[in-house]
Amino acid sequence: MLKRLLLPVIVLSLGLSSYSQPWKLLRYEGALGIGTTNVYGDLGGAPNASSLLFIRDFTFRNTRPSIYAALRYKIDPKMALKLNLIYGFSRHEDYTGSRLEEREFVSVVNLFEVSGQYEFYFLQEERKMRSAAMFNRRGMVNNYSAIGAYVFAGVGATIAWADLELEPRSSDVYKPETKVIASFPIGLGIKYVISDHWMLGWELGYRHTLSDYLDGIKTPWSNNSDVYWISSLNLSYRIPTSRRGIPTFLDRQWRRARF
Repeated sequence: MLKRLLLPVIVLSLGLSSYSQPWKLLRYEGALGIGTTNVYGDLGGAPNASSLLFIRDFTFRNTRPSIYAALRYKIDPKMALKLNLIYGFSRHEDYTGSRLEEREFVSVVNLFEVSGQYEFYFLQEERKMRSAAMFNRRGMVNNYSAIGAYVFAGVGATIAWADLELEPRSSDVYKPETKVIASFPIGLGIKYVISDHWMLGWELGYRHTLSDYLDGIKTPWSNNSDVYWISSLNLSYRIPTSRRGIPTFLDRQWRRARF
């Protein structure tokens, strides 16, 4: 009788223990996505006022696409490190209604960003167990998908070049050629867990740069560095992790090479 009572308790305890830290078995993630690019420099912009992080300067007419790839490493359920590879371009112009619409300058900016970022999850995307249904028909613990949300900050290098359409002026300085610029991304992201391995995410990040030539031009009235925003809708895959703490496919290759 005692054995019959203890057996379910032992099985349940072992099941809960195996699910207590599932992130350690899937701590690497690869992601691909598409999104938008917005560059803010010496052209365009809302009239008569500067805006917080250039939010008021946003227009759909100057928004262009971006392509995003990333590799993430979970330090623990609340923290992660991520490597980003991003390509984007943006049309930046003196449109009708902007600060200096009479100039009619246009700059098409191409950029390629390599950056690293630290993420802090204020909403963890853990797979949490249901209280009402602990086991399915096969005797396994049932889980449900959760929403994860995080803030991030990092540092990167942005390779940028611009194509200018303008009437040159002696008061301006033009540097449309390829250049490498230090950039500092900050922002937030959301992730929806589809399954044990797949997640759908959205990320929005502000990039502060240390250059006033991201758009290829600097005017005498420019007192601030150029900036840009990147957004991405992405699909992430959790890569199985071995007991050695490395991706399983790499662990297999290591074992073959060793033996």
